[in-house]
Amino acid sequence: MLSCVLTLVNDYTEAFGVRPNVVYMNQAHYEYLREEMPGVRAHDDVVAMLGIDISLASHVTYPHVATAQFREQRILVS
Repeated sequence: MLSCVLTLVNDYTEAFGVRPNVVYMNQAHYEYLREEMPGVRAHDDVVAMLGIDISLASHVTYPHVATAQFREQRILVS
């Protein structure tokens, strides 16, 4: 899942000339991502490593990235 997210970020950056600031995924995707980062305990550390926020939504069937503006700094708080 980590390589998938990084590929999405790189492809988006190349296509639009800006880096995305959010990745949308479902809970299962997030759990797979966390499994690939065993030394990372806190959600904020995952966000810091990716360099983008994470938005969890049950209807997301495949992770995707976007550039969005939010009122709050973080979407998901663990």
